[in-house]
Amino acid sequence: WEDVAWLRERWGGPFLLKGVTRVDDAKRAADAGVTAISVSNHGGNNLDGTPAPIRVLPSIAEAVGGQIEVLLDGGVRRGSDVVKALALGARAVLIGRASLWGLAAGGQAGVENVFDILRSGIDSALLGLGHQSVHDLTPADVVIPPGFTRTLGA
Repeated sequence: WEDVAWLRERWGGPFLLKGVTRVDDAKRAADAGVTAISVSNHGGNNLDGTPAPIRVLPSIAEAVGGQIEVLLDGGVRRGSDVVKALALGARAVLIGRASLWGLAAGGQAGVENVFDILRSGIDSALLGLGHQSVHDLTPADVVIPPGFTRTLGA
């Protein structure tokens, strides 16, 4: 956390901290002056026992969403995944693999196709929920099975 404070002192622009899965870390990040956090588990590559970001998102968004921007990174494969994340408190999502797959398959046109497909999925999900905009989404739009969400470091 000393490194985060050091960086914040030296950088006056927007500051995103990646890899937050715990409520206490999210609060420390907000206290350190970051402007946004990425709720992510680094793809499970380093710690394969960590929960999926979508499972810890609601508690983190509830804890710090009024102070800083909360983004979700990981597990976004379809437009409906974007809608779920936004409904559960994310301000935005980060898309890594899907855009890289598009780039590898078709260059710029492939990436544009990936985003067109995601947008179409978002539109379909919103239509199914009876909403005009992602700004209308709330947690009530998502059916969350008992035991699905995880709260770490509360």
